[in-house]
Amino acid sequence: GAEDGEEGDEDATAAAPVLQDLPAHVRRSTANVGVLGADDGDMGAGAFQGTRGSYLKHLMRSLPAPVASRWASITLRRALMSRVNTPADINGADFAAERAHLLLKMGEAEASRLLVQAVDVDQYTPYMRNVAMQSALANADPAGLCPMVEGNPDATSEPYWIMSRAICSAFSGESSLASALVDQIRDRDKAPIIDVLLAEKVVGAAGNSRRSVNVLWEDVTDLSTWRYGLATATALQIPEPLMQTVGSRVRAWRAKAPLLSAADRLGDADVAAALGVFSSAGLVDHYAVVAEEGAAPNAIADSLQDAYAASDPAARLSAMKAIWAAKTDSPYSAYARSILTARAAAGLPISSDFSGESDAIIASMLSTGLDVQAAKWFGSVSNGSLGWAMLMVGLPKAPSAASSDDVTGLDKGTTGKRNQFFLAGMVGLGRLDVEQASSAAESLGMPLGRPTAWTKAIARAADAKEPGTVALLAALGLQGKSWANVSPTQMYHAIAALRKVGLEAEARMIAAEALARS
Repeated sequence: GAEDGEEGDEDATAAAPVLQDLPAHVRRSTANVGVLGADDGDMGAGAFQGTRGSYLKHLMRSLPAPVASRWASITLRRALMSRVNTPADINGADFAAERAHLLLKMGEAEASRLLVQAVDVDQYTPYMRNVAMQSALANADPAGLCPMVEGNPDATSEPYWIMSRAICSAFSGESSLASALVDQIRDRDKAPIIDVLLAEKVVGAAGNSRRSVNVLWEDVTDLSTWRYGLATATALQIPEPLMQTVGSRVRAWRAKAPLLSAADRLGDADVAAALGVFSSAGLVDHYAVVAEEGAAPNAIADSLQDAYAASDPAARLSAMKAIWAAKTDSPYSAYARSILTARAAAGLPISSDFSGESDAIIASMLSTGLDVQAAKWFGSVSNGSLGWAMLMVGLPKAPSAASSDDVTGLDKGTTGKRNQFFLAGMVGLGRLDVEQASSAAESLGMPLGRPTAWTKAIARAADAKEPGTVALLAALGLQGKSWANVSPTQMYHAIAALRKVGLEAEARMIAAEALARS
């Protein structure tokens, strides 16, 4: 007993909550919360400094994520995960919760969980507890609910917290208490039967009990985070029609669910890459695992081996073309194929034999930020081609001068807006002089200067050097299900503001992405 403290003191220490035994300097302040360090792309403690917390909260709640632009999303994730000072007019745990909740909406389940865990549980507000529950469920990690059950006033009255208590009791070996709590919710008819059955299934799995549970989805019309998280944690397949009701963020969550096979999560991995949740390397790894599992033959996984490893460059390009041309009805998958081949494209020698594919090769490299490698192709693209335009906005320095005729001479693309996006990128990056810009804007019928509440807000944040606020407003300006919904005028303002706060590399990648995806 002496190792517990003074002789005879064991009972006192056992009864005290663990956190009270921590010295004050170990407990983390909520005045500054985040998970990125200086080497991870942290935007600095003052990333949102100068903007009211109530306004930031309003912006985060009104952003209908996911964002159309992969690069705007990656930039926003960095801002939300940065170690930033809490604004004076908002509770520190609540400010972290707002950021964690927006990350969930963006499909970033893992990033959300890291942010939730950056706040000590005894500092949680009711809102933070709710977001932390959603975050644990999005990660299909019911054990993640347990730290929040202790000392939670809702854990005795609110049905979902009572079921969470049941799950945590099962994890700690108290199977009979767990069963009693689940029965209590069922008998009182406090929650839909599907939610109770799923809780019971997790309780059975956690306690290795013999209690067999048959979950039927027939009458279930919507998929809540609770349903997604508990089903995925017990490797239950959610019917596809139900997955169709929830949109891309849940697919991005599921891309990382460890209990489902990599082949089952292939479409989800594509979505995660297109949203910016998966890196190019992460997506390549996922396809490699599918090829290793070998459960179902996959043409793209097979071609990928050749795209990266064939000894003959022509064979590598031919494998890449097969990947890009593979049939898909998902715009996410189409873009993911470009991300998938980025490093393979960067390894191709520059050759006139490949010039017919230079647009796709350059788009692939820039999809994942390989601008140095892409720069080498500038000599082999013709003026006015898509590849040329992507390099004009995507490289650290404009490789040549452009006139207003160059900017308005691209083909219309699938959205009909490609010329306007090109102009937005060139002007936002300061690569077209004012006279050329206004004549091009006039011929494209694109108002660059008309102020709105949003343009004023992003310009103000840029002048105040607040990269976090600019990243958040830029994502708001680039929202939409696809690039067809994005306003080129708003893109121009977003790019100009990002550049002003030192995020020029991200601004260039957004400009190149707009061309590739329009």
